[in-house]
Amino acid sequence: MKEHTENTLPHVADPIIRQSHHISIVWLIPVIALLIGGWLAYKAITEKGPLITIAFTTAEGLEAGKTKVKYKSVDVGMVEKIEIGEDFSQVTLQVQMDKGAGDYLTDQTKFWVVRAQVSASEISGLSTLFSGAYIGIAPSTEGKPRKHFIGLEAAPLVTNTSKGKHFFLLAPRLGSLTPGSPVYFRQIKVGQIINYKVDDSGKNVGVNIFIDTPYDQFVRENTSFWISSGFDIQLTTEGIKVDTESVVSLVMGGIAFGTFFDTDTPQQPAAAENTTFTLYETRDKARNEQFRMDESYYVEFFESTRGLRIGAPVEFMGMQIGVVTDIHLRMKTDNVHFSTMVGIAIEPERLHLSEQTRIEYNEQIDQMIKNGLRAQLRVGHLLTGKLLVELAYLPDLPIQHEQYNGLRVIPSIQSTKQELLGGLTHFIQRLQQLPLEDLTASLDRSLAGIDQLVNSPELNQLIGSLQKIFTNLERATAQIDAETLPEVRATLQELNMLT
Repeated sequence: MKEHTENTLPHVADPIIRQSHHISIVWLIPVIALLIGGWLAYKAITEKGPLITIAFTTAEGLEAGKTKVKYKSVDVGMVEKIEIGEDFSQVTLQVQMDKGAGDYLTDQTKFWVVRAQVSASEISGLSTLFSGAYIGIAPSTEGKPRKHFIGLEAAPLVTNTSKGKHFFLLAPRLGSLTPGSPVYFRQIKVGQIINYKVDDSGKNVGVNIFIDTPYDQFVRENTSFWISSGFDIQLTTEGIKVDTESVVSLVMGGIAFGTFFDTDTPQQPAAAENTTFTLYETRDKARNEQFRMDESYYVEFFESTRGLRIGAPVEFMGMQIGVVTDIHLRMKTDNVHFSTMVGIAIEPERLHLSEQTRIEYNEQIDQMIKNGLRAQLRVGHLLTGKLLVELAYLPDLPIQHEQYNGLRVIPSIQSTKQELLGGLTHFIQRLQQLPLEDLTASLDRSLAGIDQLVNSPELNQLIGSLQKIFTNLERATAQIDAETLPEVRATLQELNMLT
């Protein structure tokens, strides 16, 4: 039975093993994956911009992997890492910039942190209450390439893209001016103060300002600048003068400028950038400074000069042509007689004299004295009691020629008591016609109301409430970044997952 079974089994051929030289299709899958991964890696590397570092004094509101670098609200980079500096005085941010950023990362590029800010001058950065703080950038293609930067404590007032001109002002004191204070031209804000510093001599303060285009063309070589902070109140011979540029300048100070010229003064060309000007305390001082040429004289008075002060105006036909520069007594030894010598400076430019006339100016003054030019004391204002010197022609008086301390002496005539008292009598008559009792009662009521308002507990409570509001607002802006923003982000992420 067994033999029969073996004989009936079919014959099976021996297998022939052959070695194949073709690549199996199985290996194509990892090769393709490797190529795709390499391409993605190459693309990621080539699309990345340079890796830079920025140093700040604090990292408040900044988070690695979340804080972005923005230019005009467009993302141009991301903070990847935040480290504490070696000397513990600052923090260092590693920032991955986008592709193409290397062209504008130079030593002129500036970085700063944008946060919510509430101050007397402005309210800015409120969008960061919900989106979080970000790093602002002022790019610049000028300068040398750089990858390590020092961040600014605040946003720059003027960036490299700002159009306009810088000018430099010198003043003996700064007043209430601060960086960011406005610069006005015809009561229009046309620029601002960038910074200031004391010069090497310690006698002046240098103020750097920036005037925006197109208003920078109005700054000419003979332009004058003056401080317009607060109220400019002057008690002059003409009465009380009050001047101010705007309500903003009352709070944070300001500068105004203008060019004083007339039909005889040619228009000067526009001033070059970084031109230095003098910053005057008031508009009147700036205007008077344009009359740089003056001729000095003396006037001898034989009466009381009480009420006359240095700086008092010298007028001719009702127009100011100079100022009083000196007042002192003079004793004549021959008869022990005293007089008052008043030095005056007359500015020929106020008389619109030509250059040819100025050369012969002293000869003309001599001729004017021969024709009856005399000086006289006048009451400038009855309320202030201040005097001024008036020049007028009185041709019937005898001719006098005299010099004192090497200067010509313009003869004077005595002011009569009737003339001085005439205006006072007229003033008293006008006062008698006024309802003084009613005005006094009304003034008393007004003063009482003002006193009640100022000292009222409601006003004190209101001021206290405003202070608390600003304090709470500052705290809120600081706490929102640290507490509220993570919750807002988490809520948004949950909503995205649900949708």
